[in-house]
Amino acid sequence: MIEKTKSGSRVGIALVGAFATIAGIGEIIVGLTGNYLGILAHSIPPATSTIIIGTFYSLGGLSILTMRKLGAALGIFFIACEVLGRLYLVMIGIAPSTGGDALKIVIGGLIALAVIGYVAWQWKKFD
Repeated sequence: MIEKTKSGSRVGIALVGAFATIAGIGEIIVGLTGNYLGILAHSIPPATSTIIIGTFYSLGGLSILTMRKLGAALGIFFIACEVLGRLYLVMIGIAPSTGGDALKIVIGGLIALAVIGYVAWQWKKFD
């Protein structure tokens, strides 16, 4: 159960952690199939590196869901690894560097950075 702390509710933290976990699972599916829910206009080649990057995102979300400072720190680390992994995928040519799909990759990275920012902003609410 999500508890209230002296600083207020932690529902937002739980939602962000759940989002990161689910988004990571989506990236793992992309790594296995090349696309997920038709989000990409052009499928990318299935790749182990994409699966690993998605795993970082999910581990980040699960770490955040612990509601502990160590979990938050690990969550920030894992999600930062996911953002760097996106850059890696573009650099080695698995992910596109131009066009609409590249924009989707940038937006996804910005969302991941927003998750990191939110967790850092809520730092005092972690045990």
